[in-house]
Amino acid sequence: MGKKIEELEATVDEVALSLVGWQVENVRARLVTDSFDDTHFQEIVVSGTARFLREDWSDRFTPGEDDDYPPTLLLGLSPADRPELVSYTHALLETVKKAGKRPVRFSESSRTWECSKPVKPEQIALHMTSFDLEETGLDLGWPGSKARPLPVELIDETVHEAVRLKPTTCDATIVGKKRDASLQVRLGGFAEFGTARELLADFIAMDAWRGDELDDEHDVSAECPFEVPMPGIVVEVLDDTDFLLDKRDVSLYGRVPVGEGAALPSRLPRWIAQCSFDLDDLSGVPTRVVVRMLDAEDL
Repeated sequence: MGKKIEELEATVDEVALSLVGWQVENVRARLVTDSFDDTHFQEIVVSGTARFLREDWSDRFTPGEDDDYPPTLLLGLSPADRPELVSYTHALLETVKKAGKRPVRFSESSRTWECSKPVKPEQIALHMTSFDLEETGLDLGWPGSKARPLPVELIDETVHEAVRLKPTTCDATIVGKKRDASLQVRLGGFAEFGTARELLADFIAMDAWRGDELDDEHDVSAECPFEVPMPGIVVEVLDDTDFLLDKRDVSLYGRVPVGEGAALPSRLPRWIAQCSFDLDDLSGVPTRVVVRMLDAEDL
């Protein structure tokens, strides 16, 4: 019986962080275990220091003024042997102005989980990273040993072609036990974009007030700067009768900027989208998930 505190290894994805302007130092993590006979309660606590370097945030796929927010600093947690079960949660959400003025301390704790056999530090993979675009509603939590995957169907229903979301990860998993069980859906990848002329064609097509179309004589540079919104995502949860149990709209609020002289970003943006559905709130048993890619104006 009693409390046991063990050090956890936390890795830092320095390359991913530097691309969006973050510098992270002194990241430390602990696994805290409270034991009562054969029942154990565990949680993970992480702390560190971060600073935002706005001059390193050269490719911006969201607005970047001083009163706006830079890409969110994220903590990723998963079993060491099942990295696909990673759940991301916010470690630090701060404005460009404040995070760029001085180093900011942060501390984040996971949800407490109950187990009969304590999880060991070497079973836990913990890392810090950031993405150009993210939308995550997951807590920092341990998925447990009985995670069960569900089939996922991915459907692209977008009409505009200049910007496309290209998932490299797309899965759905039931985690937790009994009343605490939830369905977690994880998506992530890159957004691909075309030439400045192709982006302008979509920009014009999205503007209901413009009746013109892009022709070969149209000077792209004359329209610059402009920006084209990225597609969004709809997640549908269904049972074995195809009954829609719940759905979630996910907007990444991203855009591809075309600067003066038709200048394009030098790299493709990285994104993640994660959402959770409490099984106890659903009117049936989920058996599959459908993910639809939609144009931004259709969300």
